[in-house]
Formats: sequence, C-alpha cells, structure tokens
Amino acid sequence: MKTVFGVALCALILGTGALRAEGGGHGEAAASSGHEVASSAAPATDAASPAEGEEGAEHWAKTRAPMPFDVMRSVQFLQDQVARGNGRAIRVQALLLRRFGRTFLEADPAVWRDPRNFRSVVLFALSGGTPDVLQRLMREKLLDETQMPLLEGTLAYVNNNLDKARKKFAEVRFEGMEPVLAAQLHLVMGQIDQIDHPEKAIPHLDQARLLAPGTLIEEASLRLGAMLVDASGDHERADQLARRYFDRFADSTYAGNFEARFTAMVTRRANEQADEALADMSDVIASLPDARRQTLYLAAARRSLVEGNLHFARAAADAALALPGLAPADQDRAELYATASSLGSLKPAEARATLDAIDRAELHPEDGKLLDAAYAVLDSIDATLAQMPPGATAPAGAGEAAPAILAQAEAALAQSSQVLKP
Repeated sequence: MKTVFGVALCALILGTGALRAEGGGHGEAAASSGHEVASSAAPATDAASPAEGEEGAEHWAKTRAPMPFDVMRSVQFLQDQVARGNGRAIRVQALLLRRFGRTFLEADPAVWRDPRNFRSVVLFALSGGTPDVLQRLMREKLLDETQMPLLEGTLAYVNNNLDKARKKFAEVRFEGMEPVLAAQLHLVMGQIDQIDHPEKAIPHLDQARLLAPGTLIEEASLRLGAMLVDASGDHERADQLARRYFDRFADSTYAGNFEARFTAMVTRRANEQADEALADMSDVIASLPDARRQTLYLAAARRSLVEGNLHFARAAADAALALPGLAPADQDRAELYATASSLGSLKPAEARATLDAIDRAELHPEDGKLLDAAYAVLDSIDATLAQMPPGATAPAGAGEAAPAILAQAEAALAQSSQVLKP
C-alpha cells in the first residue's frame, strides 16, 4: 500500500529538477504557464526523431518543472491525510512547503498568468507557505487589479493583521470561485470573526464545510463551528455538529484538540443543567469506542471538579466507571474524581478507604495534587467531628468543609499544563 511518504517522495522528486525538459531549464518550463504536459507524447509523426533533411528540428519537451498547482495538489493530499489521522503527514507537508517556497519565488512571471497557479499561491500561503511569494507578486505587479484584494487580504492574514484582512476579503467576490479556494477563504473569515463577530463567523464556517466536504477544511470548520454555535445558545445544533465531527473525523490528528474543546463546551453547559448536559454528551459520543468515551467522561469529571461543579463531576466519573474495560490507572482516576466530588455526602471513613485504595504511582502528578487536596478536606472534617461534644449531631452530611477542596485544587493546579482547557 502506498504510504504518505511514498507520495511525498514522488512530490519531492518532481521538485528536484530531475524531470527537467530536454534542452530547457526552469525558465522554459515555467513559461508553459501551468498547462498540463501536452508535450509529453510525440505527435503522430515522430517529432522525437527529426525527419530526413530536418536535422535542426526542435524536440518536443517530454517533461516540465512542477507548477504551483501541482505542488498544492500534493499539499492538499497531505492535509486530507491529516484529517484521517496520519500524523506523519503534518511533517511531510511542512517539508514540502519549505522545499517549494524557493521554487515559487523563482518562477517565471508567465506562470502567474494561469489562474490555477494564482489560486495555488493563495492556498500555499494560507497553508503555512512563505508569504514572500505574495510580496514578490505585489512588488513586481505580476497580477491585474482584480486579483489584488485577494492577494492583499491573504498577505494581511498571514501577517496577523486581521482588521486589514477582513476589509480586503470583503472586496473579494466568492461567486463562481473555485470551491476549495472559496472554502479555504470562508474558513479564514470564520477564524477572523470568531471572537469579535461570532454571529458572522458561523455562516462562513458552514459554507466552508459545505464547499469542501471530507477535507481538512471541513474538519477545522466543524472543530471551531461547534463551539461558536454552542456559545450562541443553540445547544441542539452544536451537538449535531459535534456528532458530525466524531462520525467523520474521530481519527483526525487534531481530534484531541476537538475533544478538549468539546469537554469545555459540555462542562460549561453543565453549570446550569448538569443532568441534561450529561445526557446530551452521552448521546453525542455514543458511537465512539468505550475507551474514547471513558476518556471524555474522565476529562469532563476532572474539569468540573476543578471548576466546582461537584454534581456533574460525580455524574461524569460514574459514567466512566459504568463502562466496561476501564484500565487500572483510569479506574483510579475515576474513583478519585467521584470521591473528591462527593466528600460532602460520603462518610469520612468510607471516603478515606476509597482514597487509600488508589495507587498514587498510577496518577498524573496533577491528579496527585487533587488526591492531597481530598485528604486535606477529610482531615478537616475529622478535626471538626473530633471537637464536637459527645452525643452532638454532626453537621448535615458532615461535609460542610467540602467546598474547601475546590480552593485547594484550583491553587494546586494553577501551574499545571492546563491540557483540559480550551
């Protein structure tokens, strides 16, 4: 089976100059303006062998240097591999972008007369390629005025001048534009507007995923769109987008990023309606393998515990415990989260016994701090009970000190990696 490295190798060979035209250099090949290799086959009469008396006849060029649109086809292939979970494709894409940056810079001006190559240089820059190519096109005035808003908007965006990028892209006509380029630009507009104008960002992201289904563009649009839609208050549609993401891109190289965002989305919603939020979460992730569902439940439980939503933290931890095949380390995590979120209702001796059974060596250091915080709360509860007169009734739940775990846990985690934060 052909691997991504095999495909990338072909692309690299294509760009090394190994396929130079006979008798011609880079300039002659570039002057083809990006047209397909019509010259790769001889005409009906054998042009490769001069006819009698035509010793000076010109040979047909059998190959040409790669055009920008050739390069972007390889980059887009690699991007789609990333969306399908091939982590190596990210590194190969970076290699291609570096390798062909110089090729783009040195291309003959005639190359940019082909609209395919102009589209490709925009996609090249938006994919992480050097913006020097855009600067060259502007400096040497190699494009006509109608193409300048797109060029200037792209350059502003890659230079993080978002206000200028927004204004320039507003001048671009999307009607009739090649779908993948239009999708990429809609994604960019969604990213630009996500903070200040989320109501404008959402339609852009919808258009991006509709124009480029199954691509990394759709994956990124879903990854951002679900969060923005949920923040707008449309939880049902946000869940639909999240379910679509898990159905289509559960293996994406960026799936971990989406899972962290999804966990933040659910726990934020759970602050108001914990039981409903857990039911919605369970429905969205129902198609995932048990191990993935356990991971998400545990992430939600931990985040909720630190943020102070004890009810949801306990419910999410219990949901993880209810699934079969929980690994020993995850079993300890689930027991920790469930117990720490229930110190106000559990008997102190029972809670302590559960914590004592947890193997600290199996815990992440930050979860070790949570374990210490839970013990500290239990010690406080025991001290309170010890000071009560004989026969006196303990405070309801004997756990009025339970909120102390939140302050202690938050302080303990202040310097953590924040891996569960959006």
